[in-house]
Amino acid sequence: MIVSQSYLMAWGVYLLSAIGLIIVFWRMTRPIPYKDLTKIFRLAFIVLLLTPVDIGLDEKWFAPAYLVGGYEWVIGNSHLAIKAGIHLLGALTLLTALLTLEYVIKKLLHLQDA
Repeated sequence: MIVSQSYLMAWGVYLLSAIGLIIVFWRMTRPIPYKDLTKIFRLAFIVLLLTPVDIGLDEKWFAPAYLVGGYEWVIGNSHLAIKAGIHLLGALTLLTALLTLEYVIKKLLHLQDA
């Protein structure tokens, strides 16, 4: 019970700090003149921070994929590092598909920004 509460509290703290980092990154990318490039950078950053991966213990415990991948790669556990990398690659592929779909819909409906 206490472990579960600590796990949820750790995720809460992580999500609050991730939201803070997202706000800072959002403001940092504001001066970029190309709106589409800015959108891609922002969404890729959000995907990087918020993609979880199962760390493979007895219970279903999740952790941020970039942290798991980096840590497991450094200590030499390539199985979990590759698993985290696959999760990140899948999330970025989904992001690319959604951005492509948005672009196609805008082109078909002639909804380009003025």
